[in-house]
Amino acid sequence: MEPTLPGPDPQWRPSAVVFDCDGVLMDTESAWARVQKQVAAGYGVDIDARTEADLMGLCAQDIAAFITGRAGEVARERGTSAPGQGEVLARLVDTEAEVVGAVIEALPGAVETVRTVARHVPVAVASNSTSAILDRKMHGVGIADLLRTWVSAEDVPRGKPAPDIYQEAVRRLGVDPADALAVEDSPAGSTAARTAGLWVLGAPLGHTEPMATHFLVESLADPAVGRLLRGWGFER
Repeated sequence: MEPTLPGPDPQWRPSAVVFDCDGVLMDTESAWARVQKQVAAGYGVDIDARTEADLMGLCAQDIAAFITGRAGEVARERGTSAPGQGEVLARLVDTEAEVVGAVIEALPGAVETVRTVARHVPVAVASNSTSAILDRKMHGVGIADLLRTWVSAEDVPRGKPAPDIYQEAVRRLGVDPADALAVEDSPAGSTAARTAGLWVLGAPLGHTEPMATHFLVESLADPAVGRLLRGWGFER
């Protein structure tokens, strides 16, 4: 398991770190996938494993657009009325609040890593979650007080894979993107961070989808994380 892109100069160390949320800090990604399938099924749309992988890391607005398009095809075949994207988005958000809100739990190594990094440099979270859900997640796993800020898909014009969320995160942290590290688990997130100019630490947690990274670990529980942090002078 090796990174796919050349890393920075060996003397480089991050002046800020921006973590993705789902799949990096907490185990809510599978719950979000269930939300998508549940809402899609209500409109007669099936999300298979291939489609689920394609949708991984996208924001609710993009998921709603996908489901709306497929639901329109189903409606035409059935001779029924098609849902609007606003209706689908509202159902996604409401269902997410019910399902994801009940399974907020930090992944192994997540809180410890955030706490260690926050002792040395400013830390943020950049997530495609909605604002209300992201607030619940940050407080639910007990890291809100460790963060300088967190940015949701509702805080910017476009969610990942567009760079807007990471651009806003580094703006709030007051650092140059080239001095910041993003921690991501999905191709969409990696694309967003790299386009914004950040270096990327991949933590795919078993995902096999190709993802461009400058550093790579299995997850934040990987012993390699500790070695990276010590190399940057971030002692636990």
